[in-house]
Amino acid sequence: MSKTGIVIRREYLTRVRKKSFIILTLLMPVLIVGMVGGIIFLSSIKDTQTKVIVVSDATGEYFPVLKNTQQYSFIEAKGFEDYRKNSDKSVYATLVITDDLLKNPNAITLYSQKQIVNSAETAIASQLNDYLGEKKIESYQIPNLEEIIQSSKVNLEIKTIKTDENGKETQTSAIFASTVGMIFTFLIYMFIFVYGAMVMQGVMEEKTNRIVEVIVSSVKPFDLMMGKLIGIGLVGLTQFAIWAVVLLGVSFSGIFFSGRFGMFQKIGGLFEAVNMIQICFYFVLFFVGGYLMYASLFAAIGAMVNSQEDTQQYMMPITILVLFAFYAGFFSAQNPDGPLALWTSLIPFTSPIVMMVRVPFGVPWWQMLLSVALLVITVILIVKLAAKIYRTGILMYGKKPTYSEIVKWLKY
Repeated sequence: MSKTGIVIRREYLTRVRKKSFIILTLLMPVLIVGMVGGIIFLSSIKDTQTKVIVVSDATGEYFPVLKNTQQYSFIEAKGFEDYRKNSDKSVYATLVITDDLLKNPNAITLYSQKQIVNSAETAIASQLNDYLGEKKIESYQIPNLEEIIQSSKVNLEIKTIKTDENGKETQTSAIFASTVGMIFTFLIYMFIFVYGAMVMQGVMEEKTNRIVEVIVSSVKPFDLMMGKLIGIGLVGLTQFAIWAVVLLGVSFSGIFFSGRFGMFQKIGGLFEAVNMIQICFYFVLFFVGGYLMYASLFAAIGAMVNSQEDTQQYMMPITILVLFAFYAGFFSAQNPDGPLALWTSLIPFTSPIVMMVRVPFGVPWWQMLLSVALLVITVILIVKLAAKIYRTGILMYGKKPTYSEIVKWLKY
């Protein structure tokens, strides 16, 4: 076995045998599902306290329209002129209506000492809009006009069907495709940070403990860095492979049971439409490219500094770049073929994260090929530059280097 292979084997086995890795790998899907379920559950719980809204209606017409709800109770103001002086802390807000809202829709204002929540505006607007709509219809003096309008309303349920080159049709969902893309985008974003930081931490520990001085006597710095990058990267792929097996198992079981149980029919069809095998393939491809690119930079930072505190100066640009890629992917989910999604999926520093948002929707082959080619070229250049910094910095101790010194290292 080559020396690089020995380093890879050591880095890989040391980490996958840890109890923390096994526990995290098994519990992470459960934690994600539990977190999402908890957010949905907590958001469904409504505030049990009824908020009081004082209504100051100069017209006297609209207060009777406002009916109390579970969240809000409407009380008529005693004096129209004193609505601003109300300092009663039990009052949540004061609604002021100064004119006929059909003639002057802007003659309504909601005052509060706190930030008004959207549900309060909705509770008021929905009731008044219904009343004003009925009043507007009555003003036309057309018999049964309201019944005619109600009967003319049609609720459409549009099905989205995706066809392939052979004419095969499969039902799709933009929401489901966006969700799948965002999940894989988040996984790459998380893996880059977690395993990139793991590489940096490992390099720093070996440097500060002076173990690296013994290691480089038998292994070249470049081989040591690549062994560490590949070994830790394989840990991430192992973790993803376990999750992928579970996910594909759920996907195939949904397709298998789709003809037997109605509840699985739609889910199975959606999984089939987004082609999970293709998505997993591109995930591995872009994870490897993105990980090698950013982990090389993390390794170079770990070799340059002597303590955890010194990393902040060099980590900030990389952190900002990765966060920009993540938010670009988040907003690209709404328009996967728009300019933001297109360009950020081609730029190598953002493509590993953003491209995963576009894959479930289908990406033209030339764009995918160009994105991968640019990523490969960039990875090769970054690894070479990082290796030069690593080779020099790993054996240097004392003060952290300046940017001019780092440039000299790159010229060696």
